[in-house]
Amino acid sequence: MHNDILLILIASATSTLTAITGVGGGMMLIAIMPGFLPPAAIVPVHATVQLFSNSSRALFGWQFLRWEFVLGFVAGAIAGGLVAAGITREINLEYSPLFIAAYILYSVWGPGIRFRLPPAGEFIVIGALQTGLSMIVGATGPLGQAALVRRQLRRDALVVSAALMMSFTHLIKIVLFALLGFSFLAYWKIILGMSLGVIAGAWLGTRIRYRIPESPFRKILRWLLTLLALRMIYITLF
Repeated sequence: MHNDILLILIASATSTLTAITGVGGGMMLIAIMPGFLPPAAIVPVHATVQLFSNSSRALFGWQFLRWEFVLGFVAGAIAGGLVAAGITREINLEYSPLFIAAYILYSVWGPGIRFRLPPAGEFIVIGALQTGLSMIVGATGPLGQAALVRRQLRRDALVVSAALMMSFTHLIKIVLFALLGFSFLAYWKIILGMSLGVIAGAWLGTRIRYRIPESPFRKILRWLLTLLALRMIYITLF
């Protein structure tokens, strides 16, 4: 019971962080979840909770949405999710935290993918990659956000549009994991508690977004994510 309450509070705090900065909360949450839930449940439960987190963040700032980027993303997300579903079936989920940790470390310290000019169909490709990878590693929001940053969107449009993209990613994942046989009902209590927590966090973060400077959060977040990724590796291997 105490672990469930702690996980709900953590989920709320990470949702608040993402509503302020636009990135990092989902990745931080999935980095903390090993040890609280069985390995096979981490990505599906995370997907359900993040659906509520991202959709509520998009709803609270709906007037800033940039639909021209979101629609192409959705088309790619459906295709990427279907391809990844077949791969996920073959993976030993006991070691899935290792994939998540490796992805986090690369996202934090890797060079990333940069283009001089946005390629044609960029958001279709990103939708496929983000959703496909998310079936395995859970949190892939930085992919879509990086593309939006290149379009020089203001912070409100950036945060809200990225949130709606991730909402579709998580929705597709939930459907596919259900078809693969995962029992969401077995975890309904913690899903409900965490979902209410992330909605509250999204509301709070939206209200205080411009009252808190963004730069310190990003620096702290990089090192915190690194420590959490190392924790995941340790828990899985030892």
